[in-house]
Amino acid sequence: MDILRIIFPLLIIGLAVIYVLYLAKTKKKDKNQDKEGQGTDNYMAEGMSIGMCLGIALSTTLDQDMAMGISLGMLFGMAIGMGIKK
Repeated sequence: MDILRIIFPLLIIGLAVIYVLYLAKTKKKDKNQDKEGQGTDNYMAEGMSIGMCLGIALSTTLDQDMAMGISLGMLFGMAIGMGIKK
């Protein structure tokens, strides 16, 4: 059971990083096609702030490390916010 507690956060972080890189790659293609200079708007900043708040709440509820909750919350919030267009 201890090995699961070690590997599970690494697996979640790895999947989130892959998703963020995939979104950034597709956004770069869209931005190159859009030559207007404005780019595409998304909710990345809002998602990061909401994810950070939810990460803190979840880490205090589950009695886990708060730094891990903040960073994972911001990562997931950023990934979700980048996927939603304004």
